[in-house]
Amino acid sequence: MKHNVLAWLVFVASVALPLSGVQAQTMSDADRQKLAENYIQADADGDKALTRSEFHNLLLLNAQDNIGKAGKILKFGRQDMAFTRIDADRNGLVTQQELQAQAR
Repeated sequence: MKHNVLAWLVFVASVALPLSGVQAQTMSDADRQKLAENYIQADADGDKALTRSEFHNLLLLNAQDNIGKAGKILKFGRQDMAFTRIDADRNGLVTQQELQAQAR
C-alpha cells in the first residue's frame, strides 16, 4: 500500500510542473502533499483524469495554497490555455500520461 501512495504522490507532483515551471526536486514535501490532496479533491468523480472543470478547480486550490504558478494562471485568465496545452489528444480530459508528458 505504501508503494501505491508514493507512486501517486510522484504522479501528482508532476501536475504542478507544467503549471509552475518548478522542477519536482525544488518542491517542498509539504507542497507535494498539499498538491496530492488538491488533486484528489479536484478529481470529483475519482477517475484520475481531470475534466476542464476539475482542472480549473485544481488551479483554484493550488492558487489558494500558493503552489506553482496557479495564481498567475488564474490572474491572467489562462486556465483554458493551460488545460488545452496539457490535453494533448484533445479529448476533454487531462490524463496521468498527459500530465507526465508535460513534466518532461
